Amino acid sequence: MLRNQDLNLLPIFDALMQEQQLSRAAERLSMSQPAVSNALKRLRLSFKDDLFVRTGRGLKPTQRAQELHEAIVPALESLIHTFDEQTFTPCHSDRTLDISLDISSEYVFAPVILNMLLPLAPKLRIRFHPDHSPDISGRLKDGRLNYALEYGPIQADEFDSTHFANETLSVICASNHPLVKGSISLEQYSSLPHVSLVPRPSFSTGQITGESTPVEHIVGAEFPERNVELRVSSSLVIPKIVAATDYIATISTRLVLPLVQSGELQCIEPPFKNREFEFRLYWHNSRSKDPFHLWFIDQISASQSSVGKLGV
Repeated sequence: MLRNQDLNLLPIFDALMQEQQLSRAAERLSMSQPAVSNALKRLRLSFKDDLFVRTGRGLKPTQRAQELHEAIVPALESLIHTFDEQTFTPCHSDRTLDISLDISSEYVFAPVILNMLLPLAPKLRIRFHPDHSPDISGRLKDGRLNYALEYGPIQADEFDSTHFANETLSVICASNHPLVKGSISLEQYSSLPHVSLVPRPSFSTGQITGESTPVEHIVGAEFPERNVELRVSSSLVIPKIVAATDYIATISTRLVLPLVQSGELQCIEPPFKNREFEFRLYWHNSRSKDPFHLWFIDQISASQSSVGKLGV
């Protein structure tokens, strides 16, 4: 029965689920590790389950813990919003903001997000997470993530989104490339050696939809055949590799502007359609009335003139 449960344990359970490490959960809660450990013992007694199994990396939730967390988080957040956050004061808030995004988006947009928020909310704690988790949708739903910055849709009625930035794809090659001078034909594009990412599963919809690269995902069926001779694990190394070799590549325009401006790279319009795409910020609709969320979305809207510019 509810009257036999200590509701004060629920935020501790939530922190343990999100951090999956005792020390980090204690830090998040501003509690000592022994106090959190004692609370975990009480949680185990209350729910008659181990809830977490110790591993070399920390705490792994049991199936029962995952089921409980999915059921508890919406109610817990509703209580927090009702009692603690009817008003949101940015300069005093020490909330943690968890956002997933891919590595090139983090490189380009993390400084934009920090410059947008920290001058107004200096105590805000921000954590950027990789986007290659197979359960982005689930993490948004249960609160492990607040937001996901995606270039592909998360198609479910329980998620809302807002426009974040427009972007384009460009073909890049070395400024002194022996065969490419300011433009590229479809024949050249298909025959010249490319450097590209290693294909990976696409998880943005919450389900595996086959392996592809971000560029292949964005362009879709219109994407021409390529002569890929080099595969790399990170898009961040591609501009430097291309600048030093005769490879060409297709990549996000913002990512290469520094080397274009320094004269190391040519940035060329691709010989195919669908080179334009949109970044959208997604969240679970249970957060749509949260005062912090409303403030955050207002900051994004107010910053659109700068976020939307190439070269930010």
